[in-house]
Amino acid sequence: MATVLLLSSLDTRYNETLHAKSLMEEHGCKVILMDISMGAYKEGPAEYSCVDVAKEAGVTFDLIQSSKGTSEPMDHMIKGATKISQELYSRGSIDCIAGLGGASSSTFFSWVMRRLPFGFPKMILSSSAAMPMYAGRYYGYKDITIFHSCVDINGMSSFVRNVLERFAAMVAGVSAFGKTEKLTDGRQIGMAEFQFCEVCARKVRGILEREGLEVIPFHAQGIGERVMEEMTVDGLFRGLVDLSPAGLSEAILGGNRSAGMERLTGELSTTIPIVMTLCGFDMFSCGPYERRLTDPIWKQRKIEKRKLYFQDEMRVQARTSKAELQTTAKAFAEKLNTAKASVSLYIPLRGFSSLSVEGMPLYDPELDKVFIKNLKKHLRNSNIEIVEMDCSIMDEPFAQALAERFLGMLRSKG
Repeated sequence: MATVLLLSSLDTRYNETLHAKSLMEEHGCKVILMDISMGAYKEGPAEYSCVDVAKEAGVTFDLIQSSKGTSEPMDHMIKGATKISQELYSRGSIDCIAGLGGASSSTFFSWVMRRLPFGFPKMILSSSAAMPMYAGRYYGYKDITIFHSCVDINGMSSFVRNVLERFAAMVAGVSAFGKTEKLTDGRQIGMAEFQFCEVCARKVRGILEREGLEVIPFHAQGIGERVMEEMTVDGLFRGLVDLSPAGLSEAILGGNRSAGMERLTGELSTTIPIVMTLCGFDMFSCGPYERRLTDPIWKQRKIEKRKLYFQDEMRVQARTSKAELQTTAKAFAEKLNTAKASVSLYIPLRGFSSLSVEGMPLYDPELDKVFIKNLKKHLRNSNIEIVEMDCSIMDEPFAQALAERFLGMLRSKG
């Protein structure tokens, strides 16, 4: 019998929670209920009451109730709930974690679920899943599944019952899938890639797989590479092939593929072998094209007058300017200067990406030289090996050299 850890606030969603619990039990699940209420304590139905959760955080529930704001008490309750869920997981006592609620509850669930590993089922039923400012934060960089309820999960209307029935079936289904097998065996390699280094990625992946390695690709669209970094810090990868570290420059320039200013911090704090190249620093994502009419970034930076590549109306890549390349090269070098890992950085002198090779819309070798010059100027870490090659990222010799160097680094690491 699969066991579900169900989180909810019984002080605001008592009947709804108990109905969801009974539906999961009808599907053959054992349900452990955790009450995360911060307003009132309801005795009885929860295996872990809100009093228990507060106690695990080292505070009393009276303190939670009497707090004037919500931030501090929520932090305490998240701490307690995380401690309980991790203990249950480590004992093998649960097969899935689930939660139902609105915006505050969904934020709560997300923080608790992020501490559980990739592959362990994490399910949220949320009435605020589609809110643009919140949705990405609920997922974080974890494999959390969110079901948008559309209606508020409040009361027992036919609409709410329908949503709860479907959510309970989903939770029961994923819980019955069985215990997650161990995902890693020392062969796994993380790879950050996106469309404009796809040819290189495919060639490198083929070489590594022929050597018996398993390459786990991540789409470098801002979120994917941050997920890769979190998994790297968690020890899931033997090494990294980071073909597109430019989520950092997207963050600096306000591009659509921004991975935040924390990009590279995680992977460079480890000691595993890393090979990199520069795909993405030669552009930034500034679509949709209609932004040119109203967006200050387009007007101030005179983007419409630059070399542009149009994938479609939504996706536009602009050539980075000299000043932008100077700024991003310095920021990239400063990140590399913090590296504990041995990093081999391969620089293709005839095009950082498929868009900047000769004959393509963003081709500008003089601008590429600006980036390379400023990168070298600010780089001070002896752990960083720079290899310049007189070819483009698209060329077979480049992929071959990068892959062979990486394999050598793995062998040296043992």
